[in-house]
Amino acid sequence: MNDTAVIVIALLFGVSLCLLIVALRTTILSRYYADVAWAEAAAYRISPDRYDARRNIALFYIGLAVVLALNVLFFPAPLVGAFFVVVLFFVPRYYVESAWRKRRALIDSQLPQAVQQMASSVASGMTLPQALERLADRADMPIRTEFRIMNNQWRAGSDLPSTIEEAKRRLALPNFNLFASALLVNQKMGGNVVETLESLARSLESIDRMRREVFAATSEGRMNIKVLVLAPFIMLGLSYIIVPDGVKLMFTTNEGWIAVGLAATLTALGALWGWKIVNADV
Repeated sequence: MNDTAVIVIALLFGVSLCLLIVALRTTILSRYYADVAWAEAAAYRISPDRYDARRNIALFYIGLAVVLALNVLFFPAPLVGAFFVVVLFFVPRYYVESAWRKRRALIDSQLPQAVQQMASSVASGMTLPQALERLADRADMPIRTEFRIMNNQWRAGSDLPSTIEEAKRRLALPNFNLFASALLVNQKMGGNVVETLESLARSLESIDRMRREVFAATSEGRMNIKVLVLAPFIMLGLSYIIVPDGVKLMFTTNEGWIAVGLAATLTALGALWGWKIVNADV
């Protein structure tokens, strides 16, 4: 294919892409604003500082369009290249949600100590808002950020029950729900909040200890899943040493890419299924 043909194909593809964007502008804008809202909500879960995601989401869309154009023009299997771009669209969301799950797990493990610190603060004569403010300054990260968010909301004029309810909604952690419910009940009914918090801290420590025991008991299962994921790559490397031409066909033909995609899908499904089993909630 000469240079003129490449230029003509590139121009036709660019015009087609522009026409497609114009035709789907309403859908694209709706998706754009939904992604901006999701990105800002995800950022707020991690930091109390306001984050404007409009520029970064727009740059991400432009980058996807460029990658799609390059894949269609130069990828050996254009349909497979387009599929990878679609997968790439969901990678940031998956990465952020995965990071958020890890952060929530760490917050959950830090909660018993934070509850005990709050009980000690209240026992020394502090009010609940003052105890929250102290945790916002002295608790370990990342749970300190959650108390900072709660403290900032309270300082901005929100009442304590509303602040606690919003934190329950944001974190969606069963153990934090117990902690929040204890505070809310104490606000409504009264009682010895120090005894309540100390009893809750002991209960949360017992739950965390049980979770660690379950984690240790299922460690062999997690290792088996890692072997399941790594085995295809090891076999592919050995096959390349023995039959390099056969392996090359898998990455230079549509049929080969379909086989690779099917194998990757089945491996991923098996790994996810096993991961769900060995990571049961406690």
